[in-house]
Formats: sequence, structure tokens, C-alpha cells
Amino acid sequence: MSKQKPFVSRASSVQEALAAVANLPRVLTTAIQQWGQVEIVIQKHEPKRSLDQNALQWKWCQEASQQGDQTADEYQAWCKLHIGMVILCRDSDKYAEACRQVLGDLTYEQKLALMKHPFDWPVTRAMNKKQKAEYLDRVYQHFTGLGMRLTDPNLKGFNPTEYREVA
Repeated sequence: MSKQKPFVSRASSVQEALAAVANLPRVLTTAIQQWGQVEIVIQKHEPKRSLDQNALQWKWCQEASQQGDQTADEYQAWCKLHIGMVILCRDSDKYAEACRQVLGDLTYEQKLALMKHPFDWPVTRAMNKKQKAEYLDRVYQHFTGLGMRLTDPNLKGFNPTEYREVA
């Protein structure tokens, strides 16, 4: 059975929220017909990582591979394991528990392998925009701390809210 997609409305003003509420009777009717029971949740919206953030992450790993002794995929796996998982485990007890259950008894090499294709353990794609900005900040610090030169995100036109310049 395929996963049913939720009905989602986002609002950043009372007017937008009231417009969404006006559609609620129709949405509820459809949802109850499809699922029988529904749950109505109102929560803070956390924007997902941006395409620009994702592109920058891969660009930096490619630049690191040209200056270091690993491939871009190997640098990406290292960053996911050592930087990304730390952020996600800190912010989510569920994610941390899943990591303990699945990765707990594996060797370091096995954990690193799970970060790469074909396994591709979900790390950066599970991040919201704020977490991804922190991740990028730490990746930048790590690579430049090793003496590598990386593309300055400000030169690429990235929004300052998507990346914080390292001091």
C-alpha cells in the first residue's frame, strides 16, 4: 500500500491562515473519505534545505577532492557521518535512537560505507534550512581548517540566511 500524502497549508499571516481555513471543509471531506480518521495538527513550519545549499555542499566536496587525498563521495560521506549526524542526533531523539539501533554495532568503515551510494543514509536531506546552514558552516570550517580553499558562498549569490560566514 502506498503512503498517502498529507494535505498541507502554510501561512505566514492571519489573512493567509484564514484563506486556508476557508478550504478546510472541502479538504476534511476528501481526507475523511480517503482515510476514515484524520488528525489536525498546527505546527511551526521549518523550511527544508534549499537547492543552493545542496549544490554548495557538493561543490565543496568536489573542491576538496581536487586538493586532498579522497574522492568527493568519500569527503561527502565523512561530512555526513562526522558533522551531519551530530547535528541531527542533537536535534532529534527519534533520529538519534534510529542511529543507535541501526548503526550502533557497525564498524567505522561500515558506517562510512552506509553514508555513500548505494545506501545513502539520510542525513543532509533530513535537515531543515537552519540545520543545513549549520552543517555548511562546519563543513567550511573543517575543510578550510585543513588548508583547503573553497568557493566563498557570498560570491555565488547565496542568501545570507542560508549560510553564515565563518569568522
